Amino acid sequence: MSVASFRESPRHLAIGALVLGAALWGGFWWPLRFFSGQGLAGPWLIAGIYLLLALPALTVVRWQRLHWRRDGKVLLALALLGGWTNVAFMLALFDGSVVRVLLLFYLSPVWSLLLAWLVLKESLGWRGVLAGALAIAGSILVIGHGQVGSWSAFDLDDLLAVSAGLAFAASNVLLRGNQSVPDRERAVAIWWGCASLGLMVALFSPWPRPHAELFWLLPAFSWFWVGGATAATLYGVARLPVGLSAVIMPVEILFGAASAWLLAGEAVTWSEFTGGLAILAAAGLQMRRPTLPGPVPTDSLGEEPRS
Repeated sequence: MSVASFRESPRHLAIGALVLGAALWGGFWWPLRFFSGQGLAGPWLIAGIYLLLALPALTVVRWQRLHWRRDGKVLLALALLGGWTNVAFMLALFDGSVVRVLLLFYLSPVWSLLLAWLVLKESLGWRGVLAGALAIAGSILVIGHGQVGSWSAFDLDDLLAVSAGLAFAASNVLLRGNQSVPDRERAVAIWWGCASLGLMVALFSPWPRPHAELFWLLPAFSWFWVGGATAATLYGVARLPVGLSAVIMPVEILFGAASAWLLAGEAVTWSEFTGGLAILAAAGLQMRRPTLPGPVPTDSLGEEPRS
């Protein structure tokens, strides 16, 4: 191996990790529906997944009093916002159209832009105005099936996907104003938020009757699929320029569309395709904002990677 190729290998590894993370998130819907079909209902599954992540995480995080005195309110807000991001996103994937859910979640960069303008008094600029217009047009096409003003197809799964993206944006605006919060505490707070909110929603659901083999499949899925997707995304975005990450991350939607077509027979309509292009263009404009502040490492949205 030459010196030049050796120097490039970490970059190639980071790109491969980011593509792997996008592929795992894009195909995330399939194991969720598999577990649900095997008797482990949605909210109970969500609570189980994140309890399996949150409980071991406590052993590697030192809950110092200083952090709780200084950052306790921020961590609590982050647990609620980050928890709802994941819970709502996963609930939408159980029954909703995979592509629609992913596209409506990808409105989060525009929500982040608008919230930063309202809360942090950041300037919108021409990119922000254009991104907002593209996002509105794209969401109308996706939700209304190409018919302007037709919102009859907007259902609970769409609402969950939009609210997940909004909560994701709000959590990142919160972190922009509180960048002193340690990374490990952020992750554990989000995981406990997911587990707690999942349990709260599960109380209104029937008691699950899972098959016995799920008791070893669930930990494997939680630690290797969910944990692996998080680790791969974190590794990639921490080592690549934001502009390059912005090109790679939408691969998640391609994997989601392809897997939904192959495994669930879901086809992408022309309105979803056209609206998706508009939404991704809006996200791209926001991703490439030259003065976008935020904690490091960040993902291609200028935001904390999804936990």
